[in-house]
Amino acid sequence: MNEFNEKAFYLLVWRAVLVTLVGLVLIVTRTVELATALFIGANIALLFSVALIAWTSQLDEEQIVRTEAWRMLMPGEQPAGPVGRQCALNNLAEMAFRFAKASSAVAIALTGTVLAISAD
Repeated sequence: MNEFNEKAFYLLVWRAVLVTLVGLVLIVTRTVELATALFIGANIALLFSVALIAWTSQLDEEQIVRTEAWRMLMPGEQPAGPVGRQCALNNLAEMAFRFAKASSAVAIALTGTVLAISAD
């Protein structure tokens, strides 16, 4: 199970990095004002959080075997049986919800910064 958790963690980190890069490209190429750039970043972080929650809510024991984290495992490393799939699903959901929570915290911080800048 540790191998699955490790693969799932690094895949979620990779997705967060990709979303951050897309956000930075959008901010650099589309905005001039700092408040607008921070607001775009907050919206991107919030969308990432919502997407993670929606993706996790669609998973079940049969769909967990289609995830990248599962497919990256060697056949001997995959959790065995329905109990193993359920455990993998629970671990992946918990990890995805932690990433969603962190992403929404970033969105809150960026929105708060926008409000603080705009209040001046």
